[in-house]
Amino acid sequence: GSILCDQTTVDDIRNRSLSSTKRSKIRIIRNAMDEACNIIRHSIPSSTELLKVVFAGYDGNNDEYEAFCDGSQIVVNLFAYLPKVDENEPASHTLVMDLVTTITHEVAHLLEPNAGHGPIWRDAHMKLIIQVM
Repeated sequence: GSILCDQTTVDDIRNRSLSSTKRSKIRIIRNAMDEACNIIRHSIPSSTELLKVVFAGYDGNNDEYEAFCDGSQIVVNLFAYLPKVDENEPASHTLVMDLVTTITHEVAHLLEPNAGHGPIWRDAHMKLIIQVM
């Protein structure tokens, strides 16, 4: 599948210099992200269209953010999740639930685009989380 990347990572992929450990971890995180989206979709059927704008990203120079919403798409920064993954183990339930929280956080921004992280946005996010639980 495709992944949105910073230029250094694009070069590493093209040159085949991205380590096998990172490639394994990225696969695990992508699978966990798919599982998280499936959990949300199953719990909130009306989210199906919104989840079509969730994409995997990899900002190999920045682990300070887990995802962002630009108003029309959500990009989950897989690089931020690398430390949470053991390349020799399947995705943990904790990782999947972290991704559920991150994705619903960003979906709440889509639903309330001018609310920042204020009370209206928090209410929207909490309603999504409650439906998933």
